[in-house]
Amino acid sequence: MSSVIRKAKSHLLSFRLVAGYFLLFFLSTTTLFGLSVFLLDRYVTDMERQRVMEKVNFYQSLQSDNGFAKLVTELRRQHKTNRLGNVYIHLTDRDGKTIWQTIPEQLDELPSSLFSLPLTIKSGQWKNVDLPIFNDLDIYAYTLPGGQILNIGRTTERQEFLVESMRDMFAIVLLGIVLFGMAGGAFMAHQVLRPVRQLTKTVKKVSSGDMTSRVPIHKPKGEFDELAELVNAMLQRIETLMVAMRDALDNVGHDLRTPLARMKARIEQAVIEDTSPQRQRETLLDCAEEIERIDKLISMLMDIAEAETGQMRLNVESFPVADLLHDIAGLYDLIAEERGIELIVESEEVMLSADRQRMAQAIGNLTDNALKYTPEGGVVTLKASTSSDTIVLTVQDTGPGIPEKERKRIFDKLYRLDKSRSTKGLGLGLSLVRAVIIAHDGKIVVTEAPEGGSIFKVKLPSL
Repeated sequence: MSSVIRKAKSHLLSFRLVAGYFLLFFLSTTTLFGLSVFLLDRYVTDMERQRVMEKVNFYQSLQSDNGFAKLVTELRRQHKTNRLGNVYIHLTDRDGKTIWQTIPEQLDELPSSLFSLPLTIKSGQWKNVDLPIFNDLDIYAYTLPGGQILNIGRTTERQEFLVESMRDMFAIVLLGIVLFGMAGGAFMAHQVLRPVRQLTKTVKKVSSGDMTSRVPIHKPKGEFDELAELVNAMLQRIETLMVAMRDALDNVGHDLRTPLARMKARIEQAVIEDTSPQRQRETLLDCAEEIERIDKLISMLMDIAEAETGQMRLNVESFPVADLLHDIAGLYDLIAEERGIELIVESEEVMLSADRQRMAQAIGNLTDNALKYTPEGGVVTLKASTSSDTIVLTVQDTGPGIPEKERKRIFDKLYRLDKSRSTKGLGLGLSLVRAVIIAHDGKIVVTEAPEGGSIFKVKLPSL
């Protein structure tokens, strides 16, 4: 029973669309038909009354020109014609006594008593007389100059026939409307809700763990296809983040397991062995160093996550790029000198609008990497230039370079080249650099230098 209810609820929107479409179509068609019948009835009635008025004018003119006796004679002469033409005539004197009466042939089956009584109709007015048959009488009353009353009219056969014909035709049309309206409504609801069903199906697959499932896109594109593209982009983003999170957790687990195990072993050794206070102090300092490294790892991961989700808060200001590069060079001069590496700054007079601290952190990480992998006697160059509406910050080294197949992965979190695993580091420097650059609406690319080594180019929008 519950499954039936769930299925009914899942099709409730389809039913509402079909019912709404059908009801709207049915009501509009019924309204149009009723209006058509009303206008047709009015038109035929006006046409028939115009014919009656032509006879009234004729009899009026005849009585005025030739007298009342001539009018009665003419009524007698036209008696047969009027009967066959369904014309009703009732002429009475001023006291209501019948002088002449012509009853349409169609009404012969009715009792004569229905027509023996004078009709009390005001002069110059129309009155519809209801008869116990299919036809009625539409009568116009006119008072002659001598006080006689001429009631003349026609049966409503033509109106009734046309109206009934239209009603019969509408009954057939209505049946077609019901069938085709429901079929058309069901088809339209099915077509309209197809993208919704596909979206629901995709979401169910994703909920069950199939992160590769996507909503189909149809041609030509409609509003639902635009929604499907946004959903697909969101699913792609989620899949990317989940894969990155899984990889990050694997790498974090690998990078945390070793220092934690090392700290545990040292602490256990210090507890078990009867060591001197100096040795215990050294153990605590080693543990503090490992904790600092872990804290730095977690802080960098949080910074990267903030940047990737657009939550990194930037204190944007305008400053000369040359000052930034010289400050970074001053920070790393001593390290470069100790390693026998020449650190050069080449900068144009360019103003940059950015978070100076974050930008210094990013360029500083690139400089630190360059110095780390550049051999003794090498050169690291920090350069700033402009191109169109872009400011380009370049960090170039003369180290061993980065293989082309590895260049796309070096910005992944906790990813390091195999040969650099022995080099001390967290594997988050380049990930943080990319995150900071993206937060500034920029991009970073890495290429191979012609003379060997790597070139990191940071492209940022200019003022």
